[in-house]
Amino acid sequence: MTIRALIICSITDRAPSKPDAELVTGLHDQGIEVDVMIPSGSACIPAFRKKGIRVIPDHPTKKFSLKSIFQIRREIRSRKYHIIHLFNTKAIVNGSLAALGLPVKVIAYRGAAGMYWYDPTAWLSHLNPRIDYLICNSLYVRQHMRKQLLFRPGKAVMIHKGMDLSWFNQVIPLSRQEIGIPEHAILIGCVANVRRIKGVPFLIRATHHLDPELPVHLLLIGSDMDSAANLRLIESSPFRDRIHILGFRSDVYEVIAACDIYIQPSLSESLSRSVMEAMCLGIPCIVSDIGGLVELVEHEKSGLVVKRGNATAIAQAITKMASNLELRKAFAREGINRMKQIFSVANMVKHTRKLYEEAVN
Repeated sequence: MTIRALIICSITDRAPSKPDAELVTGLHDQGIEVDVMIPSGSACIPAFRKKGIRVIPDHPTKKFSLKSIFQIRREIRSRKYHIIHLFNTKAIVNGSLAALGLPVKVIAYRGAAGMYWYDPTAWLSHLNPRIDYLICNSLYVRQHMRKQLLFRPGKAVMIHKGMDLSWFNQVIPLSRQEIGIPEHAILIGCVANVRRIKGVPFLIRATHHLDPELPVHLLLIGSDMDSAANLRLIESSPFRDRIHILGFRSDVYEVIAACDIYIQPSLSESLSRSVMEAMCLGIPCIVSDIGGLVELVEHEKSGLVVKRGNATAIAQAITKMASNLELRKAFAREGINRMKQIFSVANMVKHTRKLYEEAVN
């Protein structure tokens, strides 16, 4: 039997959508009859149509839309889908309601924790009883969601988001001269849109515990890195002349590729896309001991894991890695291996197809 599936997702041509787009084409290539409902302006539409994938260019624009509900319901009835796969809150709310009373399996996606059973709005989205399976992108998210799914915790399953090393083949690292950094410096990168849970202040505070002779420079990349709080911490740091705020960059891959070390000092995190990208680029990582970060980085094998919110521990890890080129090379090689073996697009497609087969049988 050929499985027919409708994927509703806000896929665009931006980097965060690449795994989702690859999942659509991967499932299609493996014989799943995939239709996609995506925004009408998505640059992915021509590529999908060229592959023979039917596109419905009309993704829901509101969390609750009778127009979208009726449209999805008509599609389910006319196409007789076995599965509808919903990737975001707007798709989940409208798609779950559209599926009421119809013989279709509903699969939803969850990429973060931070949802709780006592929030009534959660039962309209990811905790909706109409959902048959909830795909979580990490063991951490699955564990959290199983606690919230009071009556059917088993419907939360884990499938890692996948990446492909080939996406990064054409990335050319920025030269130290372009960033204004001495050639001999050891570059440490951190990418974040600054919020409390990203832990950036602890990374800045870690510079107070570094040997001033250590030739490290820190690059802070992302929106709001120049917040007043961060600027005060930088001003008081003995490394203040070696902490560089780059802000938002469209060439973030090229910047990270120029780094010797990548750090994710988050206080809470699921499966960090920035860490995965750094690992694909062959940059060894230091991460906090929380969430999906410990699934990505195996301590002392593919990087270093430090206690969250501990500036001293971050400084010790920086010192250890910055002082040992061979260790950085070994961590980088193992990081690439983990991306190939565990966090690949091929694995993501394989496990999703297996779930589809389980759902309809």
